[in-house]
Amino acid sequence: METYNIAKRELLWDMFLADKVENISLNMHKPIRKNVALECDEAWEGKLCGQASLLFDGEKYRIYYRGQNEDCGDDFETLADPIAISVAYSYDGKTFFKPNIGLYKYKGSKDNNIIFMDDRTIDNFTVYLDSNPKCTPDAKFKAISEYDVYEDVDGEKQLFRKLAYYKSADGIHFEFVCILPVKGNFDSVNIILWNDKTQKYHLYFRKLHKPNPEYRIEFESEYSVRDINVAFSDDFETWSEPQGLNYGEDDKWEIQMYTNGIRKYPDTDMFYGLPTRYVQRSIDAVNYKYLPDINGTRQSLIEKYGRGGTAVTEAMLMTSRDGINFNRIKEAFMTPGIENGDNWAYGDGYFVYGFAETESDFKGEPKEISLYMGTGYRARPVTFERFTLRKDGFLSWHANFEGGEILTKPITFDGENLSVNFATSVLGYLIIDICDESGNEIEGYSSGRLFGNSLDRPVEFEKSLKALNGKNLRLRIKMKDCDFYSFIFD
Repeated sequence: METYNIAKRELLWDMFLADKVENISLNMHKPIRKNVALECDEAWEGKLCGQASLLFDGEKYRIYYRGQNEDCGDDFETLADPIAISVAYSYDGKTFFKPNIGLYKYKGSKDNNIIFMDDRTIDNFTVYLDSNPKCTPDAKFKAISEYDVYEDVDGEKQLFRKLAYYKSADGIHFEFVCILPVKGNFDSVNIILWNDKTQKYHLYFRKLHKPNPEYRIEFESEYSVRDINVAFSDDFETWSEPQGLNYGEDDKWEIQMYTNGIRKYPDTDMFYGLPTRYVQRSIDAVNYKYLPDINGTRQSLIEKYGRGGTAVTEAMLMTSRDGINFNRIKEAFMTPGIENGDNWAYGDGYFVYGFAETESDFKGEPKEISLYMGTGYRARPVTFERFTLRKDGFLSWHANFEGGEILTKPITFDGENLSVNFATSVLGYLIIDICDESGNEIEGYSSGRLFGNSLDRPVEFEKSLKALNGKNLRLRIKMKDCDFYSFIFD
């Protein structure tokens, strides 16, 4: 068995590290709803705001988002008002304000936070801060956007979707660069990220395929499946042929994923995604008279726009170690929630791309991850609500009251200290025993029963960890009423 070198923080978001498992499961944690972080109530924003991305510029957080108030279905050419891309700022990640950018006129005034408008229809405009150390200053901020081209084919006008690349030095003034040489369906949030491990850019975007009838969702009524493709580039100019993501032999379900939300988790080699799951449940029409009426518009949406009134969406969670092969958690990460008049509709479950690290609302507690999700889509002016998770807290290894044990694969590490992110009950515990490659416990390297709830608990051994550096070892992990999120040797 190949030895795995633990060189960074190890996230326990899959069972990759486990060799022998007894009564330990992978546990997904749901985010906690906190507050309204941003209200999109200006004339250029409105009830179809979305396609949002978040970044930290070294001083403050920025959310970039599409503003759209008029519902045009799929026919964007009928829009009376232009679509605008706006930005909002936050210094604490909890509430956002709208700066007066003064760059574009909207209905005669530049008194707004708009950073991009175009004569073309803008379905999405996603902004990224490039972490490639070779990136030139004028392209530090990158944006990609669907770029629709209508061409005559045999006397008929046909739509061809392409992907445009824009660059900016300040994240406000964007310059068109080129059309990226990648084929796909780009009417979604398209994702660019830099992978420092492989020294490549990843581009994640939508494609369509015909479903395999054997794995079709039984009440899904559409006949094309929205899926996720990835292409790679060393220089942002030449791109590999797109390939579909792989979910393993145990997950061939034809689940529609409207977005992908894939990024690397900071200071690790792990990827995660928060795709929006889309289901066209028109066969279950009996439910619609009881589901929220979307401010009295559901029936008119069904009549005008079909799936706009019958489709429902929510968020999923998936993780990967290479950005291609993903473990997709099939249960929902975030459902539309308790019925409130505005939800259980097409537009729920769209998370802002990215997250912030925010102070806890409670004295003495550690920083949290803040995620943001748009609510009220199509029913009212959209609000972005804030949700929180503990650091590294999307998933964990979990043991119930009966307890369980994992023997890891052979590992190596370098470092003199071990710390763990874990949580137990008062009677629960976590034990880490360091073993030789055969699984025999090494004298002087048992943690004893650790209990409590800490993001960074030091683990003490009788003997020095430095003596084990570079050796082939295993960890025997015993747990009872415990969640184990991550650990690091340093």
